[in-house]
Amino acid sequence: MASEEDLVSTRDIFIRIKQHKWPILAFICGVVLTLVIAVPLMVSKSSFSEKDEKTDYAFLLRFDRKSTHSLLFLSDDNRVISNSFSEETPNAVNNPEQFNTYKGTIGDKYLTSTSKIYFEIKFSYEILSSFIDNSTNLVAEVGVISRKEIDNHFFAGTIGWSFIIHNCFSYICLTAWHIMSKTKEQIKVMSLGNTAGTVATGRLGFFVNMNRNEFSIIDKDTSKILYTLKKVVFADQLCLAFGIYNPKLLEAKLEMMYSYDFTSLPIINVIV
Repeated sequence: MASEEDLVSTRDIFIRIKQHKWPILAFICGVVLTLVIAVPLMVSKSSFSEKDEKTDYAFLLRFDRKSTHSLLFLSDDNRVISNSFSEETPNAVNNPEQFNTYKGTIGDKYLTSTSKIYFEIKFSYEILSSFIDNSTNLVAEVGVISRKEIDNHFFAGTIGWSFIIHNCFSYICLTAWHIMSKTKEQIKVMSLGNTAGTVATGRLGFFVNMNRNEFSIIDKDTSKILYTLKKVVFADQLCLAFGIYNPKLLEAKLEMMYSYDFTSLPIINVIV
């Protein structure tokens, strides 16, 4: 038989629960929401890790060899493009279909009106000769542009949508660029110097969502969307553009790390 002390203790517990029922319910709801939302999100994030190359959505996105400008070099597997000859990029291109004006190449997959493509690029550059501080010398770019128009322009942002690494006064920056909509917004500093010997490397993610006509860039250091270019619409076939510039001033390289095609998924944005 329970003692009087036990009965008092039990009664006190019920009284306290009744007094604090709303905070307790809030805590329980918080735990449930955490299990429902946070855990699936953690799983989805891990499913997009670099090690998960064998998912149903992984696909091979490579640089298009036949379109590559004659001043650039490719790796044997078309995953790396550079403005300098090296053991990694030993292949100069000589093809009647290669670009003459645009200092770059395109991706080997065209975009459709429903494309939802995510890919990651590793960039690196070393400045060989100091930039003039007030110049806008280009280093590299990743863009979306009309396949028909690309070789009429020096860089994709002239008529398309582009994220460009270039000289910004006394440092190197990343800028979102679309001249047609007067978009020219600096979004990140890539290196604090622009003098000979400056070296930088990093990774950037890109998400093209043609359902929403958007082109986003993701900072892989913070997993945050840095900027989204909107109204990505053109009458002609659109393609991905990759430019590398100024071989006399710097050695630069773009490497395709991995890519996913989420076209079949009913998502409106990418989880990084």
